[in-house]
Amino acid sequence: MIVRVTNTLSRRLESIEPRSPGAPILFYSCGPTVYDDAHVGNFRSFLNADLLRRTLEFAGHRVRHVMNITDVGHMTDDEIADGGGEDKMAVAGRRIADAKKAGAIPAGVEIDPRDPVAIADFYAGRFVEDAKRLGLKVAFEADSDPSLMPRPTRLIPQMISLVERLIERGFAYVASDGVVYFDVRRFPDYGKLSGNTLDALREGAGERVSAANQAVKRHPADFMLWKPDPAHLMKWPSPWGEGYPGWHLECSVMAAALLGEEIDLHSGGEDNIFPHHECEIAQSRCAFGTPSFARTWFHTRHLFVESQKMSKSRGNFFTARDIFAKGATPAALRLELVR
Repeated sequence: MIVRVTNTLSRRLESIEPRSPGAPILFYSCGPTVYDDAHVGNFRSFLNADLLRRTLEFAGHRVRHVMNITDVGHMTDDEIADGGGEDKMAVAGRRIADAKKAGAIPAGVEIDPRDPVAIADFYAGRFVEDAKRLGLKVAFEADSDPSLMPRPTRLIPQMISLVERLIERGFAYVASDGVVYFDVRRFPDYGKLSGNTLDALREGAGERVSAANQAVKRHPADFMLWKPDPAHLMKWPSPWGEGYPGWHLECSVMAAALLGEEIDLHSGGEDNIFPHHECEIAQSRCAFGTPSFARTWFHTRHLFVESQKMSKSRGNFFTARDIFAKGATPAALRLELVR
């Protein structure tokens, strides 16, 4: 049985196969950022990945599926690839502090709003509970092999090593503000996944990239690998000063550490295509010198509410727990999200 999907990279319907006959299909999925409960739009992407994984197994393939849980470095303005705005864990801390003041924290829940690790652990636990209720296979497998749902904070040394490698190979540089950026002009295929060009990204930079960031970059589309910031909520020592990794860097490192430098299949929501997945491809291929990062890219469309994309920033979202509280069963919600 052959399983075919529309490959975002080629824009063609293609079969999914392992790199060598009989080998497992190496599958990486972008998972949640645990600063809040995942909404059902997030779960739509996760469940489509799970459905694809189960279909591949039904077709006779073995699949090694890794889904990350992001606990650092995902900033509120990461759509511009500058690491701008505020860490979402800090946003969560304020929300929890306000809830405590209002007496809105559920009985028996103890969480320090000043401790980002405690916040991440709390919401990661809730995510895994929801994922299991919805039948996400990797969530059950992670009970016996936690590496299948990795967290970036546990691979910081590997991230620093990858940045050092990119600098040594001439693909990254330290800007005058101390931030380490990837030089997109050194990677001719940048934009291939999303259909962007460097000229178009330069022309549209005024709406996406601040003047201050444009001034220190070689190209407006250059994206952050490491940001020195000793005042940041979560920080680690590095050759470029105490700071934190770029969000895009994290997935390249986790995929390489747990699946290898080249993988067969990568999934996420369509909002991950640019800049997140575009940046993953660039830094992975340049760091490892491979002809590809993931051969097949599979993206799930947005979930809409009254003609608008469901998102936490708009406030038009429902969590899985909201839906369960209204009487829907996990099986019914799963079916509705993947159909």
